[in-house]
Amino acid sequence: MTENKVSAHFSVSLARQPIIDSRLAVMGYELLYRKSADAIEADVFDEVGATAQVLSTSLLELGMENIVGSNKAFINYPRAYLLNSKSMPVNKDNVVIEVLENAGYDAILLSSLRRWVKAGCSIALDDFVFESKLTPFVELAEYVKLDLLTLGHDSFHEQVAALRGFDLKIIAEKVETWEDYQFCRLLGVEYFQGYFFEKPEVISSKASKVNSMTLLQLMSSLLNATDMSIEEVERIISQDAGLVHKLLRYLNSPITGLVASVDSVRLAIMLVGIEHLKSLTNILLMSEMISDKYVLLENIMVRAKHAELLAGARGYDNQDKYFLAGMLSMMDVCTGMKLEVVLGELPLPAEFINAIVHRSGRVGNTLSLVESYSNGLVINDAKDLEDLKSTYLDAIKWTDEFISVI
Repeated sequence: MTENKVSAHFSVSLARQPIIDSRLAVMGYELLYRKSADAIEADVFDEVGATAQVLSTSLLELGMENIVGSNKAFINYPRAYLLNSKSMPVNKDNVVIEVLENAGYDAILLSSLRRWVKAGCSIALDDFVFESKLTPFVELAEYVKLDLLTLGHDSFHEQVAALRGFDLKIIAEKVETWEDYQFCRLLGVEYFQGYFFEKPEVISSKASKVNSMTLLQLMSSLLNATDMSIEEVERIISQDAGLVHKLLRYLNSPITGLVASVDSVRLAIMLVGIEHLKSLTNILLMSEMISDKYVLLENIMVRAKHAELLAGARGYDNQDKYFLAGMLSMMDVCTGMKLEVVLGELPLPAEFINAIVHRSGRVGNTLSLVESYSNGLVINDAKDLEDLKSTYLDAIKWTDEFISVI
C-alpha cells in the first residue's frame, strides 16, 4: 500500500476585538466566530455551532494563551450551553461567559447561571437592557455590556444610572468615535469596546481534520455506556489521527495544568478524564469538523498499527507507544505544518519527539522500517523483512475492520 499525501487539514479562523480600560490598556478580548480568514462579519446561522467553533479553535488549535495572553477571553454562550454547566471545559481564570441578549431571562436560566458562578466562572450580560425584574441576573454578573450605538446617549445614560448600585463593571460596546469615548468616560464607565479602538482582528491557523463518524461513535459510546472501559475509548479514539492530535493539544493547554508528558493514547485519556472527553467531543461535533479523507485515514492507521504489531513481534514493551508514534509521524500531513513544529506543541517527552522526527532509538528504528516497507523500499535484513511482512497483513486487516464501522 502506498502512502498517498492526501490533505487532511483545513483552515480555522476566529476574530478578536479588544476591550480597553480607562487607561487605554487591553483588559480582555471578545472572541468572535468567523467562517474564514477573509470573512468581515460573523455571518452566524447556528449560535451553538458558532460558539463550538470558537471554543475548538481557541482551545484545540490556536491555543487560548496565544490569542489573549494573560488577558480575559469573552465568549458568547447560547442558551443551550448555558443550561449545561458541564457542557464544555472552561478556564475559570481568564474566560468570561457572555450571556446573549436572546438567551431568555427566565427561572431556568437563572438557576443555571448560579451553577456557573458557584463553579467559579465569571458572567457578562451582553447587549443588556436593565429592568427591575432582571435584578437577580445583574446580581450574578461581574460585567454588563451596554450597546451605546443601539441605546443612544440618553438611554445609555439611564442604563448606567440604573446599574450604579450593583457590584459590577460596565463595558460600553459599539464605541465608534472620540465623542462616544469621552461621553462614556464622563459617566464613569470603566471599560470600552468598539471600532474607535480597533475593529475585530481575524486570526487563522491550519488545523487537523477529525472524522465526524468517529466523533459520533465516541459520543454515543460515552453517553450510553454505564461502565465503559478505557480500552474501548482508546480503540475508538485511536482510529482518528486528527482526534488524537486535538486531545494532546488540549492536554498541553494551561487549562489542564498538566506537568507530565504523554506517550500513549491511553494515558492521554486517563489524564483528560471521561467527563472532559465528553465535552471536547461535543465541541468538535458541534463545530462540524468533518473529514472524509478515507485514503489518508487508512494510511495513518496502517502505519500506526504496523508499528505496534512489529514492536510486539520483537518483544518490545509499551507497544501502545509505538502505535501513537506511528500515528503522530503523519501529523505533518494532517496539519500542513512541519512535523517538529506540530509535535513541539504537544505534551510529549523530548526523546519521544526525537524518535518520531529523527528516527532515533527503538521507536525511531521501528518507524523507519515500517515506512520503508510501506513505500516499497529494499529491506536488507531478512528477519526484519519477515517480521514486517507478517505484521503488515495483520495491520491491514485491523485497519479494514475499523474503516468498515465508521
